[in-house]
Amino acid sequence: MTWEAVSALAAVFTGLIIAATVIVGVRQLRLTQETLEHLRRATQLEGAMKIYADLNSPEFHESQLFVLNDLARCMEDPAFRDAVKLAGMADAQQHKELIVMRAYERVGVYVRYGLIDGAIIYDYSIPTIIGAWEELAEVVAIHREFLGPGLWENFQFLYDDGKAWQTRTNRTKHLRKYVPHWSRLGRAPMETPDEPTPV
Repeated sequence: MTWEAVSALAAVFTGLIIAATVIVGVRQLRLTQETLEHLRRATQLEGAMKIYADLNSPEFHESQLFVLNDLARCMEDPAFRDAVKLAGMADAQQHKELIVMRAYERVGVYVRYGLIDGAIIYDYSIPTIIGAWEELAEVVAIHREFLGPGLWENFQFLYDDGKAWQTRTNRTKHLRKYVPHWSRLGRAPMETPDEPTPV
């Protein structure tokens, strides 16, 4: 066997080894990606379940109802309004709006920094996020007036990003059709006029 033939066989053998290495590497990469995706989804599920537990807690629900039913009336009380200026230092038992604001501020951080996918939260809670931000606009404005414009920026991010998600996914019409406006939740149903008596 000539030297050229040996070199050719060695080159073919080397090529086969490289090809096998590439195939094994691609397979390992695919398995690694699948494992990482599985871990990411498990982490997202765990995070989402914790957030949902917080947003469905009796304390949060009670605070939502306070914002819906009592906040506007309380804001007419000068003493309550003065305490709003204290922001985070106000008594959360009397200022239950803070419980809602803090919860959505935390969720906003998770979504803003990619710790949880926003769509997971928005698909479940977008009506209440939007409604809460809009109901609390005056409180946010007072807090920002006294403590700076950066206050509640993650809650605002959640609101803005959630509205953008709603538009991107064309959920606006669906939600308007099937989900009652957040401001109606927890309130007595609106009275409807009696049907006229047939003559």
